Amino acid sequence: MSDVKARQPNLAQVLLTDWLSHIWVVILVIAVLMSAYAVIYYAWGNRQLNAEVQQLLEDKDKLDIDWRHMLLEHNALSEHSRIEQIAREKLDMVRPQGQQEKVIKQP
Repeated sequence: MSDVKARQPNLAQVLLTDWLSHIWVVILVIAVLMSAYAVIYYAWGNRQLNAEVQQLLEDKDKLDIDWRHMLLEHNALSEHSRIEQIAREKLDMVRPQGQQEKVIKQP
């Protein structure tokens, strides 16, 4: 039995020797794995950024629609005839006659 143990090689030593004798293959495998990981990572990041861009474009469109609605509302509320109507009805204001007008001149 001791004779059998003496002839068996150390497995760790055999693996290490084999790896060192094929170091370029090991380096290339590691490089391929790193490259594959980088492709996956950057593809994921690109998808995240595209999703964010799409969300921001949707938000921009909603804000643009809101701005247009507010512009229409502003134009409707600031219309001259509407202001005159509110002044007459709520404030009991009337347009002054020519003799009621007073001109002030600045020196």
